[in-house]
Amino acid sequence: MPDLETLLRDVKPEPDPAWTLKLDTRVANRFPQPPSRFKRRMITIGEHMVAIVASLAVAGVMAVVVIAGLSGGGGDEEEPASGGSGEVAAMAPTEPNSMSEDSSGASSAAQPESKRSVVPATVAPQDRAVKTNASLTLSTTPDRVPALADRVIATVDSLGGFVQSSQVEQPSERTASATLALRIPSARLDDGLARISKLAHVKARSQQTEDLTDMREVLESRVRDARADREGLRNRLAKATTDKDRQRLRAALDRASRRVTQAQREVNELGAEVSYATVDLSIEGERRRGAAAAPGDRWTPGDAIGDAVRVLEVIAGVALIALAIILPIAAIALLAVFAGRIFTRRRRERALEVA
Repeated sequence: MPDLETLLRDVKPEPDPAWTLKLDTRVANRFPQPPSRFKRRMITIGEHMVAIVASLAVAGVMAVVVIAGLSGGGGDEEEPASGGSGEVAAMAPTEPNSMSEDSSGASSAAQPESKRSVVPATVAPQDRAVKTNASLTLSTTPDRVPALADRVIATVDSLGGFVQSSQVEQPSERTASATLALRIPSARLDDGLARISKLAHVKARSQQTEDLTDMREVLESRVRDARADREGLRNRLAKATTDKDRQRLRAALDRASRRVTQAQREVNELGAEVSYATVDLSIEGERRRGAAAAPGDRWTPGDAIGDAVRVLEVIAGVALIALAIILPIAAIALLAVFAGRIFTRRRRERALEVA
């Protein structure tokens, strides 16, 4: 046996220094085990998530830059001055009250009642009170209805009129309509209808007149009679001798003054109806199937650029939404990976301590 031991010692192989160093290193590291399959998958998923988050962050920054540039470039566009898509009600300008109250009761009482009831002369033809109403229907394409309504409103403003109400409706891309109630000075009605008719194709047009001269004379005579009654009561009040008569006459004078005010208001309202003609305007927008596209409806390179910008805006918006969803999930996944590593390392340390 001693000879065999000596022989074996003489022929024992010498280990490779590199292998010895590697073995010593593993011993110093307490023989670490290779990561399990699940752990390798988790590490791979974590690396992929980091790459995805970095890519989404870069895409989000680019989207913010693109949106900021587009927002800055589109700030100079003018918006329509008129609110066409909705109801707009404009009040008529306040009409001056032509009723003039007598400031001095004594001077009015000195005038005879007969002098204030002068019969007017025959009404001249040019002084007749004529109320005019007109209706107009224009037709155009659906996409031009709002712009046409704005041009009509601008035309009415230039004529010294006003828009009593307006409403624009567009239930679909193939149909649209607008309804406007216009008040145009009667003296410029013909000019206004001619200018509005040039804005689009006239589908229908009508005009009605009503002579209100007799009604105006009746209302004006009521005003004169009411003023005459008031002057008579003022004269009687000036000559009254008892307090009871004065009190009764003052009450009657107040009622007479209210009648004068009411009669004068009716005259003013009639004057407003005569001074401004009412025009009921309807705009119909309907595109027939198979109809040729108008020059403004053709797809041009500028339209292509606009469509491309809109597509980029949509892509940027989707990227931002995806980034907002993925970032919290990625953060949770990274925390789970780190927690798994810490847990595995502690289990390994405990196993080595027990061994």
